[in-house]
Amino acid sequence: MELSFLPTMVRRRNISYGTQTIEGTRAWDTFMSLVTTTRKLGLSFFEYVRDRILRRGNIPSLATIIYDRSSVNSLGWS
Repeated sequence: MELSFLPTMVRRRNISYGTQTIEGTRAWDTFMSLVTTTRKLGLSFFEYVRDRILRRGNIPSLATIIYDRSSVNSLGWS
């Protein structure tokens, strides 16, 4: 598990005393994972989420981007 978003989580916890529910914790974890993944891929988190909410489809799924950039795909497999 990538922990690069840990300082952000600690800062938020100190300000708001954490989430109120299990669902809130899961949602927070999901968004932090998206922030980390989009950052690693050089994508704007906000543009990615906006593309998904508006259902534009201009940005491929993160799974597709990761696969396209993976070493497996560089062998010419599809």
